[in-house]
Amino acid sequence: MMKSNTAKKKLWFSGILVALILTLMMGCGSPAADADDDANGRGAEAAGAANDDAVGPTFEGDFAVARVNRMYVNASDIGFLEMQAQNMLMWEYFEMFGEFEIDRQREFRDGVVFERVLREEMVRQAAFTKIYQEYARQLGITLTDEDYEMIEAHIDNFREQFGEQELEVMLYADGIRGTTHLWEIYRSQIIFENLLMAIVDDPAEFARFEAYMPEEEELPEEELLGAKHILASFDNFDSEEEAEDFANDILARALAGEDFAMLMAEYGQDPGMMANPQGYTFVSGVMVSEFEQATMELEIGEISGLVRSDFGFHIIMRIEPDEDNVMRPPGAPAPRTLQDRMFEAIFLGLQTMADEAEIEFLPALEDVVLMPQG
Repeated sequence: MMKSNTAKKKLWFSGILVALILTLMMGCGSPAADADDDANGRGAEAAGAANDDAVGPTFEGDFAVARVNRMYVNASDIGFLEMQAQNMLMWEYFEMFGEFEIDRQREFRDGVVFERVLREEMVRQAAFTKIYQEYARQLGITLTDEDYEMIEAHIDNFREQFGEQELEVMLYADGIRGTTHLWEIYRSQIIFENLLMAIVDDPAEFARFEAYMPEEEELPEEELLGAKHILASFDNFDSEEEAEDFANDILARALAGEDFAMLMAEYGQDPGMMANPQGYTFVSGVMVSEFEQATMELEIGEISGLVRSDFGFHIIMRIEPDEDNVMRPPGAPAPRTLQDRMFEAIFLGLQTMADEAEIEFLPALEDVVLMPQG
């Protein structure tokens, strides 16, 4: 039995890196114009020049503030990146001035005031979005009907929660120009997810990112334990003796050869087990000590006697562990999957393209309205 009553399922799109990418790097913006064909491949094309007629502003009142490899970056592309950019500059500011309270008019880098550096950093972060959007366009990646429906459902949910007017106020406070702009941000995020999967699924395409592939980490060896159990929960009986009598009856049937899975489905009182009929796979420190110790003492396929814990009486069957669904204590290191490592390689490759991109800051960058301080 787990120390916590809540079991969390691992999402396919797991890993700290990928969560960071989707949270920090999602963006929006106008579509880039066609890039010239390049013998060096799509990666070079995405990082290379689009033509000089790349589309400019797409929202009313929007305006171009920079160009990344001749692809326009608009005010709407960078407004919601302000806090993220400032947080990235904050430690550098502290090292220079010994304080975290930022004066945006203070000279920061090479005599340039912090406010200007901040705007330029916002553009640099938007450059990542421009690079991956162009790469996705070259691969022909588009949204499915299901993707569009999901976006509409998310935005409709926000409308129901806050109301149209309050939602607009909240969005503008975060640098997002209304629900149309929010829709574009969602679209860009899904494009990025689809791009990752498209590259992972195409060996020839992923070959462009092989050089960025991180080495497989060597983690300490861990013993994996697998178990199914039938719980007679103290919460469901008037006394401990009643729970024990109930559990003993089930144990006798299990030891007599009745199907354990059927008994578990019919009589088990652990909601987590009902949601995971294939059983738990865990490492030391996840389950209560009585459950863990009893499991360790069993052979595969062997059934325990009654095991008492604070939850009730357990009848445990040890099973082969499932290496793809391991429960670990919160914060414990877990080996990254091959897919996670491939995601990291793609991200690093795209980030390198963004870092090496030619960025031209336009005069209108000074007109980008920043959030008030204080």
